[in-house]
Amino acid sequence: AQLLRLTIGKLSDIGITVLAVTSDATAHSVQMAKALGIHIDGDDMKCTFQHPSSSSQQIAYFFDSCHLLRLIRNAFQNFQSIQFINGIAHWQHLVELVALEEQELSNMERIPSTLANLKNHVLKVNCATQLFSESVASALEYLLSLDLPPFQNCIGTIHFLCLINNLFDIFNSRNCYGKGLKGPLLPETYSKINHVLIEAKTIFVTLSDTSNNQIIKGKQKLGFLGFLLNAES
Repeated sequence: AQLLRLTIGKLSDIGITVLAVTSDATAHSVQMAKALGIHIDGDDMKCTFQHPSSSSQQIAYFFDSCHLLRLIRNAFQNFQSIQFINGIAHWQHLVELVALEEQELSNMERIPSTLANLKNHVLKVNCATQLFSESVASALEYLLSLDLPPFQNCIGTIHFLCLINNLFDIFNSRNCYGKGLKGPLLPETYSKINHVLIEAKTIFVTLSDTSNNQIIKGKQKLGFLGFLLNAES
C-alpha cells in the first residue's frame, strides 16, 4: 500500500493523474486494499481511497474481473447449489450439459470442449469465462424446452449464469466502440448498465448455500463482494 501511494505521488509530480487502481483478487490484494482505506463489506462498503498528493481527489479501486470470475466458479462448484431470490442455481446442470456434449447431441448449442471433466477439474480463468456465458445459458434454455428430466428445474441456473456473464461484460469492457454491456459507460448506456449492477446487488445479498448460510458472510465471499465493490467504483 505504501509503495502504491508513493508511485501515485510520483506520477502526480510529472503531471499524470491516477483515477483508479485495479488489482488481482488475492488475499494479499485484499490486505493492500484495506490498508489503503477500502472497505470490502456488503454492509459498509467504501470503494475509494485518498489521493496521496491531493486532498480533494479520491481514487477508485477495482478487482480484476477475470480473477473474480474464477473465484465465483470455484465457489459454485464447492457449494454445488446456490440459493437466491430468483431460484436455485445447480452445478449439476453444468455437469449434465458436459455429459450431453460428450454424446455429441445434435440441434443444440454446443458447449466449449474445454469444459470436459467439469465435475472433477479446476478450470483455468479462460474456461471460467466460457462457463458463465450466453452460449451455456442458451444450451440450458434449449434443453429446458425439450423437457429433459435433468434440466427441468434449471431456470435458476440460467438466471445465475446470465447475471455473472453480464457483470463480466461490464467490467471487462476494453473497446470504446463496444456494443451492449461490453460498451463504455456513457449517458446513453448508463441506465442499462446500472440496471444490471442494481440487480447484482439485490441478488448477491440473498445468496445462500443449502444450509441457508449467507454466502457473502462466509469464506468464499470475495468473488461476489469484489463485483459489488467494482459496481460501487
